[in-house]
Amino acid sequence: MTEATRVRIEQLTGDIEYIEQLGEQGGTSTVYRVETKTGKYLLKTATKARYQEWLAEEAIVLEEWMQREPGFLPEYVGFLKTEQQSHLLMQWRDGITLTTALRQATSERRIQLWQAFGTYLFHFHQRATGGTSQEWLTERLMTAERYVTSVWTSGTMDLLKQLKSSCPEPITASWIHGDCTTDNLLVATDGKLSFIDVGAMRPGDRRYDIALAISPIINDPVALDAFYEGYRFERLTTREFDYYEHGLYSFF
Repeated sequence: MTEATRVRIEQLTGDIEYIEQLGEQGGTSTVYRVETKTGKYLLKTATKARYQEWLAEEAIVLEEWMQREPGFLPEYVGFLKTEQQSHLLMQWRDGITLTTALRQATSERRIQLWQAFGTYLFHFHQRATGGTSQEWLTERLMTAERYVTSVWTSGTMDLLKQLKSSCPEPITASWIHGDCTTDNLLVATDGKLSFIDVGAMRPGDRRYDIALAISPIINDPVALDAFYEGYRFERLTTREFDYYEHGLYSFF
């Protein structure tokens, strides 16, 4: 962090007393915990163009949800852009990722966590929005093509052509996380779940969220049943799972 960036951050937070680099978030940004006299903050810094774009999108989502549903997501504090980097600042939330919680859990607790994940996602997907999933999928496929052209993805043009020619039937759109892996949920000390890394959150196709969520347990029937006990919408078909997890997600 440059001195000029630190000064701009302190204009939002007050004097920084302590800053600790926590590591890389999925290789897309560097994450810091920032402490001041008045509070704790999470700072995400991105350098590559694609990841700066994602960080800017996350800033918009956080700011919008402060108005839509205060407290649902980490509180937005500010977004800074310099010549070479972008920085997103939000309020700190204590907890561990669901990935870590699952790894540390007993067998019984692990099943409870998967059911809790399903329940949390079920309630989130009931939030009202308009339109159908087709609008979201069309935009995602266009973005995927831009990523292929820019060499920003491991997905190929041949795979993209297959996806365009085999789109699932549209369903009613709902709010989705858009990168709904266990890495992107936080488990608080009281067990409550909350989303993090929310740059792709928008009205879309809930089947995409489900495919990403159940990918680690697709061959674990006990955990999968527990998830669907919480998630009371219909189960994905094998074709739907493959389209979203092994197809569309390859580009993002």
